[in-house]
Amino acid sequence: MTLWILALISALWWLGQAVCIARTLRSVRPLRFGSVSSRRESSPTVSVICPARDEGDAIESAVQTRLSDPAPWLEFIFVDDRSEDETGEILDRLCAQNDRAQVVHNRDLPEGWLGKVHAQQIGVDHASIDLDGWYLFSDGDTHVRPGAIESAIAWAEQEDAAHVSLIPRIVRGPWLLRLCLTPLMRALICTLRLWRANDDRRSQAMGVGAFNLVRRDALERAGGLEQLRLEIADDVGIARIVQETGGRSRTAIGSDWVEIEWYRTMHQFLRGTEKGVAKARTRAGIVISCVLGLLLMIIDIMPFVLMAWLPSPPAMLGAATASLAVLLGVMVAVAFRLPRWWALLSPFGTIAALLITLRAMMLGLMRGGIHWRGDTHSLAVTSDGERVRL
Repeated sequence: MTLWILALISALWWLGQAVCIARTLRSVRPLRFGSVSSRRESSPTVSVICPARDEGDAIESAVQTRLSDPAPWLEFIFVDDRSEDETGEILDRLCAQNDRAQVVHNRDLPEGWLGKVHAQQIGVDHASIDLDGWYLFSDGDTHVRPGAIESAIAWAEQEDAAHVSLIPRIVRGPWLLRLCLTPLMRALICTLRLWRANDDRRSQAMGVGAFNLVRRDALERAGGLEQLRLEIADDVGIARIVQETGGRSRTAIGSDWVEIEWYRTMHQFLRGTEKGVAKARTRAGIVISCVLGLLLMIIDIMPFVLMAWLPSPPAMLGAATASLAVLLGVMVAVAFRLPRWWALLSPFGTIAALLITLRAMMLGLMRGGIHWRGDTHSLAVTSDGERVRL
């Protein structure tokens, strides 16, 4: 009886995920090529704002990719946010001969701001677009290929949208990250209810740090980045505050246009996961999240464990569920252009992702806060500034 209960629970769990993934892949589609009929050449129409901190190992090629877009209606504002490596020098050198690009060196973080959000605000302060122009907030190490911005604007105009985000293709990275990518994407789909991202009847707008395009007037109507000064999920936050004030948001798969090496070393990957602890809000919330995480991991890998009891009927149901799990992992990997061979190791990726998350939770519990982009913030501070609830 116990095996049957476990087999049925895990089967229902994976069927639920199958529904979520199928709905997401039906509603969030790849961005196709599009062109805009007319663009002003006398003044910028889009301000591309790129905050960067200590990214000297990757930023040069990313900036070169951006600047290769010949559109005269683009301006590029790179914000060197308190970097302690050669990031600032690289930006100065690359932008010196390009009239459309400027570098702003920031050395201070005011109280009551997260570093990245403050750097983005600095970019906004230096932008020269008109009220009907666009901001593109994009992480400094992101490769945005020529034509991506024009295609996104064309889609936004077609959809009458004030905000567009593109999910990038994640390339390279340490082996542990590649192992965890597919389970993490499944978690993203279910946690953020990604299938609702393009549904105007729902308040589930999606934002992506690699490519967050928003109309200036819509952002100002929503209160600007001031509303997100302590929001860890600032990318999703931009989409949500625009939607809350009447703007339409759209999300697409941008793997043909946008590419990022999410974390380049194991150390960066482990440190990068620590910021998510802020969403637990309190120490009690961290403990609850740990317990739920362990429970969900057990349910997630249970079909594979049950196969040890083959050829019993419950184990056969587990084997069928395990096959569905692998199929879903491959579907997600293909759709978002993740490493598909690693998707075949789904149960190991789930275990690894949970262990990494538990590590981050334990650190957050001991610190009473998070350490992100070189800064430390207490749970009380990030909780008070939260605008995006998961």
